[in-house]
Amino acid sequence: MTNVAGRRRLVKSLTNPLAGRPRPIGDLMREAHRRLVQHLDRALREDGWTDVKAPHASVLATVDMDGSRLAVLVDRGGRTKQATAELTGHLVAAGYLRLVPDPTDRRAKLYVPTKRGIALLDSCERIVTAYEKWLDDAVGRNAVEQLRETLIAIVSHED
Repeated sequence: MTNVAGRRRLVKSLTNPLAGRPRPIGDLMREAHRRLVQHLDRALREDGWTDVKAPHASVLATVDMDGSRLAVLVDRGGRTKQATAELTGHLVAAGYLRLVPDPTDRRAKLYVPTKRGIALLDSCERIVTAYEKWLDDAVGRNAVEQLRETLIAIVSHED
């Protein structure tokens, strides 16, 4: 029996060189992000926002109150121009944003939050605050602050 178990471990180590190692950081970060998005989507639905999801709220949160160009939203959100345009298009069609001419360049357009968009942002702020409290309760406030500082260091560090 021991010989069979030993062979299984050997085969597993040959077919999966990561077997027995800690879970990769990237996998953990992706899973944590997925759980945050699921939480936000569920909380948005519970608050009555049934026509938007976390990516819409994320884009809306990057829009300045006096308006932002699409290129600015692309830069702030780290999404492609096509993905950002699709999300902002939905937000315009659903009444969360409106498009207005840019007073500094009439050829350009600005996305400006509507009253409905601002109400959604207020709801998102409550949802995120509640999620961060849940995180504090789950792992401790100091751990959350350390995680935030670590993630900031990771995304800010130059290669």
